[in-house]
Amino acid sequence: MTILTLAALGLGLIAGLVAGIFFAFSDFIMRGLAAASVAAGAPAGAGAEAMRGINRSVYSSKFLLMLKALPLLALALAAAAFLLERHGMAVWFGFGAVSHIVLVMLSTLTCNVPMNTRLQSLAGDAQATAAYWPDYVSRWTGWNHVRTVGAMTSCCCFLLATTA
Repeated sequence: MTILTLAALGLGLIAGLVAGIFFAFSDFIMRGLAAASVAAGAPAGAGAEAMRGINRSVYSSKFLLMLKALPLLALALAAAAFLLERHGMAVWFGFGAVSHIVLVMLSTLTCNVPMNTRLQSLAGDAQATAAYWPDYVSRWTGWNHVRTVGAMTSCCCFLLATTA
């Protein structure tokens, strides 16, 4: 097994972990946070406050490191594969990087992060938070589905690079 093949497996693992985290949010975490906001006895906006905490803690997480490093590593490996005349592998690395950049990074930066910023800005206003929260959950989750598909696509591309 070559170093490039091992690197492709490593990138596939990282992309799979990223996809799994996104999938968990799409599948049950956001529903759980939404339910926390309407649970009997729960303070109004409990789910929104929990999401604010998640959003703050992600900035110092290993997840964010994986999210940012993945396309850079994929592009570097695509270049290395191309220079080593492993053109099929280079193409799969490239497709994986593009999928991550377009579907994961761009949707994160242009959709999910602005919604997170707005949610944070409403922290002192329980009424405004309560009004925004249902729309936030729906739209944020929808864009998170896009990120999930992007990370899954990247994972598949990196795994296909092992066979090219």
